[in-house]
Amino acid sequence: MNDTTASVRHMLSKAPAATAQAITSHCLVCGGPYQSSPLQGLVTCARCGFVSTDVELADSELEALYGKGYFHGEEYLNYVEEEESLRQNFRERLKTLRRVAPDLRERDLFEIGCAYGFFLDEVKEMVKSTAGIDISDDAVRYAHNVLGVNAQRGDYLKIDLGRKFDLITMWDTIEHLKRPDLFLAKVRDDLRPNGLLAITTGDIGSLNARLRGRKWRMIHPPTHLHYFSLQTMRALLHRFGFETVHISHPGISRNLRAILYYVLVWRTKKTKLYDAINTWRLFDMRISVNFFDIMYVIARRS
Repeated sequence: MNDTTASVRHMLSKAPAATAQAITSHCLVCGGPYQSSPLQGLVTCARCGFVSTDVELADSELEALYGKGYFHGEEYLNYVEEEESLRQNFRERLKTLRRVAPDLRERDLFEIGCAYGFFLDEVKEMVKSTAGIDISDDAVRYAHNVLGVNAQRGDYLKIDLGRKFDLITMWDTIEHLKRPDLFLAKVRDDLRPNGLLAITTGDIGSLNARLRGRKWRMIHPPTHLHYFSLQTMRALLHRFGFETVHISHPGISRNLRAILYYVLVWRTKKTKLYDAINTWRLFDMRISVNFFDIMYVIARRS
């Protein structure tokens, strides 16, 4: 874990909920006031219930979180070794996209948060053109040099795409953004009329999230900054002129070793136990699970 990640997480763990300060002074969804959340380290909008992290991060601090270590040992065991599981997840999402957009092959696609380029590589033969962006140097270098996809390193809010797109995707990305509202405003400008936006993120209103509370696996600031329910997601999309046309709760495919790492090292700090058993061939297997706490939303620009 790098120094920035460690210091911010330490600050979050020590922050009393009674003195919580949101990442912005007002709710990003409805503009209402934030109040302390029953979930320590988070705040909740008193008006619409939107949940955010109570930490202020400079842009440079946020960017520093997503170095090579993030994908190799800090948040993922090894992102590249999970490639096949990640691609399987993308294939399932593409099945849904093709049902919503039968003309997928005629669409120009742009991915925000393209990471190592696995989705761009998976979809490139199914659409008219592809491009993507990510703030991670290591990820974009791999996407460009190894997979040969059209990926660039940068801040989406600060670049001019130079043209309009028919489809923009944010796979497991919106929860990482400091200002998802500004991203959606720009996405609207970058989409052609009737263009589609596809998003996956955790659903804090799901039964599993409510039962798990602060132990829900998706709550891990400082990398996850915002927590949407179906209601707050629809409301934010509507605010920027998007009509929600699809909502589902898909399962995910993961490598068993990655799950073991998450449980024993990342969550419970049982590193010695992980080191003792992680080489067992059993953990080479991939499984698909569904806790119905990940939302998949597709919205159409008016």
